[in-house]
Amino acid sequence: MGDASRGKALFHTGNCILCHSANGEGGNEAPDLARAVERGYSPYQLAAVLWDHAPAMWALMAKKGIPRPQLTEQDAADLFAYFFAARYFEMPADSGRGKQVFRSKQCGLCHGVTSPAREGVKPVAQWQSLDNPIALAQQMWNHASEMRTAHDQAKLPYPRLTPQQLTDLLGYLRGLVGSRGKQAEFSPGSAASGQELYKSEKAARPAIAAAWRLNRAPLDTLWPISRRPCGNHPFQVQSVPAALSYQEMRELVGYLISMQFFEERGNLEQGRRVYERKGCGACHDNPASGAPARSDLAGRMTSFALVAALWQHGPQMLEHMQKGKVSWPTLTGEEMADLGTYLHGLEFKRRPAR
Repeated sequence: MGDASRGKALFHTGNCILCHSANGEGGNEAPDLARAVERGYSPYQLAAVLWDHAPAMWALMAKKGIPRPQLTEQDAADLFAYFFAARYFEMPADSGRGKQVFRSKQCGLCHGVTSPAREGVKPVAQWQSLDNPIALAQQMWNHASEMRTAHDQAKLPYPRLTPQQLTDLLGYLRGLVGSRGKQAEFSPGSAASGQELYKSEKAARPAIAAAWRLNRAPLDTLWPISRRPCGNHPFQVQSVPAALSYQEMRELVGYLISMQFFEERGNLEQGRRVYERKGCGACHDNPASGAPARSDLAGRMTSFALVAALWQHGPQMLEHMQKGKVSWPTLTGEEMADLGTYLHGLEFKRRPAR
């Protein structure tokens, strides 16, 4: 299970931040790892990106005197969780569309911008959550029953918002109170703690489970997370959900993110062809090479294990290939998924269809 909070810490302690950045935080001699590939990238795509750029990374680290981290399979999963989470701010907001959402959903009936529109309801200017989407999700969750009561009394349908509408709405509101352009904070909590909370008997769990099942689409952005337990479906269950603290919401978000890390199902036959085309057998089918035999890799080559193997054994592999005047092979994400499946020997569970 990948943990974004551990991944963020490893991004610093593993010295990745000296060359790379994630959403603008870090060095500028290497690409921003949260923006390097298109949205919705998978663990195998990350493995392929790291594989393709490994020789250049090792050379730069040697030049700068940076020690090479010895990543484990868990480290790779944690880093992926962090990069995955960091990309949630990629969806651009349109304040003009957000203004239309604010009006069409009649948000202004209860929520004033600078002054209260309704007694007991804070105006938007006093919200503390516009710069922190997890805090906003927590507030949406905790006040959902009050919102539903207000809509019932006004005989208005409870608003159902798409991820893009939520993004546009937040962009509009942030602009009104002067937060536009400021980096929003997004810090998921421990996935393990979130899993324990999810499995606990806390009253919120049934509603979270129902909301998650009803919105099983992949997490391309932050907003489907906020939308699942907090915005659209908190009333699909009979009981009123219990309030969640900010830390509890952080942990639940961390867990829901980790649930997306399903290994993609590659093609065994295509993987065999990649193995042959890239010349992997020259070492892994040759006992004299000293490389692990292909048979020894069976059942072990998940995407994160491939990343760990790259960082633990890649430099020696590169040196051996250079001595044999063999070029370092490059791989696409699809080729990496097929190769991993072939090496592993089993088809992985597919990530949910997009």
